[in-house]
Amino acid sequence: MPIEDYGSYISTMNEFGIHWALVNAALGAPPNHLKLEGAFALSGFLLLRDATQASISAGEGFENGRQIAADFRDLTKTGLRDRLGQLRAMIQMLLPSSKYASSLPVLPSMTSGESKFMAPFDDAADLWGRINADSTIAGFTPPLVIAGYTLEDFVSEIAAMRAAFLAVLTAENDKRMWAKERDALLETARKYMVQYRLGVMALLPNHLLAQTIPDLYAPGGSTPDASNLTGIWNPVTSEVDLTWTASSNPNLDHYQMRMSIGPNYDAAAAIVIGNFQPGTLSFSTNQGLESPGNVVSYKLFVVLTTNNEAGSNTVTITRPA
Repeated sequence: MPIEDYGSYISTMNEFGIHWALVNAALGAPPNHLKLEGAFALSGFLLLRDATQASISAGEGFENGRQIAADFRDLTKTGLRDRLGQLRAMIQMLLPSSKYASSLPVLPSMTSGESKFMAPFDDAADLWGRINADSTIAGFTPPLVIAGYTLEDFVSEIAAMRAAFLAVLTAENDKRMWAKERDALLETARKYMVQYRLGVMALLPNHLLAQTIPDLYAPGGSTPDASNLTGIWNPVTSEVDLTWTASSNPNLDHYQMRMSIGPNYDAAAAIVIGNFQPGTLSFSTNQGLESPGNVVSYKLFVVLTTNNEAGSNTVTITRPA
């Protein structure tokens, strides 16, 4: 099968490997076997395939690590935000007429980035410290304690929150580094498959094998019209409901949904999350959107029997808090 996305490389490489073995057999004894640039032989290609497969498989681990870190970050966000709510309520109850009540920071949005999310907590910690140091408040004896919860506990939670943000950043960087290494392997595999096609045509120009070289890309032909994709978050099912317009192309083979993590669709990092028969015009999923604040971008591809395809507009969904 031709290459559609990085997940289809292995199937394509398997086809090339099988074909390469047949070509070697047709060429005769090992000294005559087909070799590419740098004496690159079938054995090296199979090792490259295995390394590529291992790299692609490792991507799940990097995504799982990112997701686990993001889930813990969001859980920590919720706990710390609740603490700030308690602090606000306590100050408004005990010190309603003080300068501190009028200086209370507001609760941050759960979807805010680190700098905007953390600012109110740093502000609150400073305010709490000022209250604890103020012995002039009538009817109040510092320090301020909330059901056994102290300023020191609050500061520790703030530090844990920053560590959780850092863990997500580290996991995202790890995934980006993995993607670069994976892409380098894919580029190498693609280079050798292009060379292989040329090599077969040069060595066996009139042989049947020259007419049956696996396709690297979809053959030439008309590109279908793209479908229009829409999506909304469904708070009842906690899934995104994706719908698309029907393709009228008579050569329609199937629809394919692909997704990538983040606010921008990244074709190199996209994965296939569903293939659908003609007539299917909707799909619901929570993949990548397991926690509040998660962001995923989707594209719907119209795929023809000729393997030509066209991608829809991008739909980006953020799971609300």
